[in-house]
Amino acid sequence: MKMEFYVRIVLQFLLFTLLCEDGCAQVFNLSLSVEEGLPAKTIVGDLSVGLPAQTQSSGFFISESRDSDVFRDFEIDGDTGIISTAVVLDRERTDKYEFAAATLTGEVIKVSIEVKDVNDHSPVFPVKTIHLNVSELSPPGTRFELEGAQDQDKGDYGTQGYRITDGDTRKRFKVEIRSSGGGTFNLDLILLVRLDRETTDFYSFTIEAFDGGVPPKTGQMQVHITVLDENDNQPVFNQSEYHAVLLESAPLMTPVCQVFATDPDLGSNGRVTYEINRRQSDPNEFFIIDSSSGIIRVNKLLDYENQSFFELIVTAWDSGIQPESSSTFVSIKVLDVNDNHPNISILFLNEAGAPKVSEGAKPGDYVARIAVSDPDLGDNKKIDVFLQGEDGMFSLKSTDDFLYVLFVVGPLDREIKDLYELTVTATDFGSPPLSSEITFQVQITDVNDNPPVFDQNNYEESIPEDVREGTALFRVKAMDRDLGGDSGIIYSIVQTEQEHLFNIDPTSGLIITAAGLDHERETELRFLVVASDGGSPSLSSTATVTIHVVDVNDNKPIFQQQFYNVTVKEHTAVGTCILQVTAIDADDAEFGSVRYSIYDGFSSKDDNPFFHINSVTGEICVSQDIDHEAGHVTFDLLIKAEDQDGLGSQTFVHIDVEDVNDNAPVFSPEKYVTSVSIHAQPGTELFSIFASDRDSGNNGKITYELLPGDSASLFTVDKSTGSVYLRSTLSLLRSSSVKLSVSAQDGGGMTAVHPANITVNILQSDQPPAFFQKAHYTFSISEDAPVGSTVGLVQAVTPANSVEVVSYIISSGDLQGLFSVDAQTGIITTARPLDHESLSYVILTVQFHTGTHPIYSSAQVNVSIIDVNDNPPVFPKTAEHITISHNTPPGTALFIAHAHDSDSGLNGRIHYMLRPESHLFIIHPHLGTLMLNGNLSRDSSQRYELSVIAEDEGHPSLNSTLGLVIEIDSLGSVEDTLAFETLVYQVEIGEGAPKDTRMIQVRAHGTRSQHEASPRTVPTVITYSLKPLSGVPPFRIHPETGWMFVSHSLDYETEPMYRFCVCAKAQNSKTEATATVVIMVQDENDNKPVFSRDMYFFSVQEGPSPRGLIGTVKATDRDSLNNGVLSYILLSDGKYFRINTRTGEIINLVALDREEQAQHVLRVMVTDQGRPRLNTTTIVRILVTDINDNPPQFTHLPVTKEINVQVIILFSRFFFFLHFII
Repeated sequence: MKMEFYVRIVLQFLLFTLLCEDGCAQVFNLSLSVEEGLPAKTIVGDLSVGLPAQTQSSGFFISESRDSDVFRDFEIDGDTGIISTAVVLDRERTDKYEFAAATLTGEVIKVSIEVKDVNDHSPVFPVKTIHLNVSELSPPGTRFELEGAQDQDKGDYGTQGYRITDGDTRKRFKVEIRSSGGGTFNLDLILLVRLDRETTDFYSFTIEAFDGGVPPKTGQMQVHITVLDENDNQPVFNQSEYHAVLLESAPLMTPVCQVFATDPDLGSNGRVTYEINRRQSDPNEFFIIDSSSGIIRVNKLLDYENQSFFELIVTAWDSGIQPESSSTFVSIKVLDVNDNHPNISILFLNEAGAPKVSEGAKPGDYVARIAVSDPDLGDNKKIDVFLQGEDGMFSLKSTDDFLYVLFVVGPLDREIKDLYELTVTATDFGSPPLSSEITFQVQITDVNDNPPVFDQNNYEESIPEDVREGTALFRVKAMDRDLGGDSGIIYSIVQTEQEHLFNIDPTSGLIITAAGLDHERETELRFLVVASDGGSPSLSSTATVTIHVVDVNDNKPIFQQQFYNVTVKEHTAVGTCILQVTAIDADDAEFGSVRYSIYDGFSSKDDNPFFHINSVTGEICVSQDIDHEAGHVTFDLLIKAEDQDGLGSQTFVHIDVEDVNDNAPVFSPEKYVTSVSIHAQPGTELFSIFASDRDSGNNGKITYELLPGDSASLFTVDKSTGSVYLRSTLSLLRSSSVKLSVSAQDGGGMTAVHPANITVNILQSDQPPAFFQKAHYTFSISEDAPVGSTVGLVQAVTPANSVEVVSYIISSGDLQGLFSVDAQTGIITTARPLDHESLSYVILTVQFHTGTHPIYSSAQVNVSIIDVNDNPPVFPKTAEHITISHNTPPGTALFIAHAHDSDSGLNGRIHYMLRPESHLFIIHPHLGTLMLNGNLSRDSSQRYELSVIAEDEGHPSLNSTLGLVIEIDSLGSVEDTLAFETLVYQVEIGEGAPKDTRMIQVRAHGTRSQHEASPRTVPTVITYSLKPLSGVPPFRIHPETGWMFVSHSLDYETEPMYRFCVCAKAQNSKTEATATVVIMVQDENDNKPVFSRDMYFFSVQEGPSPRGLIGTVKATDRDSLNNGVLSYILLSDGKYFRINTRTGEIINLVALDREEQAQHVLRVMVTDQGRPRLNTTTIVRILVTDINDNPPQFTHLPVTKEINVQVIILFSRFFFFLHFII
């Protein structure tokens, strides 16, 4: 050992010497590392690595001694420089080794060996077990700081966290790591829930610490927690009541009874003391209690006669800092000898203290407390108490010897028995025994234990669908056995889709319609009615109501179209069906079967000769041959569809007969004769020929053509009108007459079989005739023009050298003689006052002739009579009076003012005004409807006087005034009232409406004010009736529904308007309401035109020229408007005559020749403009009188012989040359 020591000293000295020789030796650093725990002989490194490259070393000297830590833990080969472990290293013992090594050549190596850590240590708690005391009142979240576990490893191998591994099954605690600085981590134990010592007073569990190794190493610590007691429990008596019996002779300090209470708390918290509550019991301190034992003793002498019963309240307290307590009752009876009858006292256990009990009381419920007492109870110290009259419904139960409770034992039912008479008898046990009894009546009070019960579970009724809104249908009835139950029942309807159709009176159960029913929409309605009583809680029951909506024939068949147009060719084969009409009836099959007929518009079927209809299919077919030329141009059929009860609707079928070209033009007449002056100018219209074609349209459109012939080039004919004109002058013509032929062709190409033959006689005259400047004149004149005012000037042109006098006349068009024409000047003037409202225009025909020559010319004059504002608006009456209810709501129509102005245009347009202006009333400026604009309840006036002014829009305007008085019926503010939906109903109906036609439904509603904030509707049974103003109107009203029907036939021509009142009256009440109904009868074309005569006769002279106006036919029609507008049509002889379609004037168009035709028979038809048109025909006979227009003729000369005889006839200053051709 000494040798080694010396060697180490020498080496250290040598190393020191080398290092200190002014840095002559080179020093190198070598750092090595090795993990702890590796086995011995583990190579750590090589010293030669620390030398520079290329350095040769033959050995190393180590600076450490052999007993140093370096040589203890490592083996260093001095020759090779290899360092290896000699033992298993432990970082926690030595974590670093440092030494120096020197070579023989003088180099020095500083060696540093670091021992690396491995997870070779577990966390270790400073203690294995820890004890904690935790108060049971510690709140959740309380933290307990604990010292953490230590791990000799470092870094990730040190302690990483903590967890509770076992023992805390109910999760009452948790641990959290807490940094303590310096790289150490302690932990907190956290209380999660409040503890209860009385439930669990001790907890034991393990806290485990773990490091970061894989797998981790752990350490455990056992935690024992003792739950500390707190005063959180009050004492609890072992009995809720204590009972004791004591003789009144008991001496002082005699024990009476012992109370006992326990407290689960510990120590002073659970130590119980007792005291008597003197404030609530035993204020005179007859008894005392031992505070520790709970023994109650007599404190004062007792006197049974003064007080035989004591009820003590004993309180038990614990001894906590804040003590808890509880109380119990101690009943003490004092016994005495038997020298008095028992006393009975009853206390009824209800708020009123009355002898009654609810029928809803359950078995065991207390009714009364019965106290019995006897100053002398005898040896037995008790009283026998029993009950009579209970019928098994009541019983007595003894709570002690002196107290009894009367309680219910059987089910009470007031509806079976509502009063019990009970007797309580008390008998003591003295000798002899004494008894007392008390009789009392216990009334059974009602509870709502019976729901209302309907007398039927299902109500089923069949109701016709035409019942009106508000009709009472039937009543449902429910009964309630509870007291006053029937009177308190409220009826209602469960909300369903049908709820809006029905209402139910909540008191009576009367079911009333709330809206119209419709079998076509719903054949069956089902809903629930509920009967609820007035109890609390309310009980109810339901019944099912089934309403079968019985179909009534309330739907008439409806045509798919209101108007049909169809075209059929004439001569269509009989039996051909041309159209099918269809009507749909929404009623069921019983009422919905539809039959069709051709209707005459009134009440019977029309046997139309040309068409018939299939009553089932609605097909319209041809019944017989139709000839367009026979006048069958159009047919207007009225088709009626009826169901089995006669409800029907109509449609119109307009049939146009399509013409076929089956007729050729025919001249009528075929021969024409006229005269023309030789001085007539080219373009002069001579006359018109006329050909007719029975066909229509293009087939009846005729074109005329002048056929070639001698002198035909001098004339021309208008192809369209047939007017013959002079084409060139006739001055070179030597012949006295010209023969012309004209053909006629229709649009289908057919030509007249016989052309028209025209003879034009050429009148030789020295002077040419006069003619009008224009063929048509148009004038206008105001209706207020005075008589004699000039209308206009017509003027004929005469040759400059003519000495003939032109004479003007009005030949036709002026039936009333309103105009005249100056014969010489042609000035037309007014002859009588004009009235636009009677006649707005006239068409005059003015003719003239010259000198003695019977040559006429004519012109048409149209005169328009201009309207002036000469008629003011006129009211039917000058004053009206109406009465309205005080409760009439704003917006109600009160009155319709109507004035008529005969003027036209702006002069006849009326607007209405109200004077004075009112905030309560307004009037529509055009319709004249007076409306309520405000609330009458806010106005104290009972009468209003207004003026309705009707003013036209003429210049200047004219007006008239209607005085209107409005009175307010104030009863509505304090009584139940009725009010119609509107005060004025206006309806229009055709005069052809059949009997029982339904027109309009009037409805009134009941309102009840009674000073409420707003009126409310009251279900009231209302009856309706008519109240005529004058005469009995041809109408009736259904008393329940308010529907109005036609009761008698109407006639617009007799009575165009009806005005009457309808009255509504509430049943079982004097309340009434009235409204005005205005029925405007609409005119229908139900009157044919009627001629003023059955036949007309006229006469006219023959002559070479037309004679103009022959006469006038006149017809009247009682209908109005278009139904009364008449048109005249000439059905025959269109050659010689025409007729003015408006005035009926018959005018001669062609010169008449008596020798050709001495009499003309015309057929004239007059037709109105209604739908369908109605017409009448008459016969006009015209006699042609003779004039001397034919020379004598020799009857025996040959036809080819001609004798020229010139006869000179001298009359005074004139002479004539007559030339005869025989």
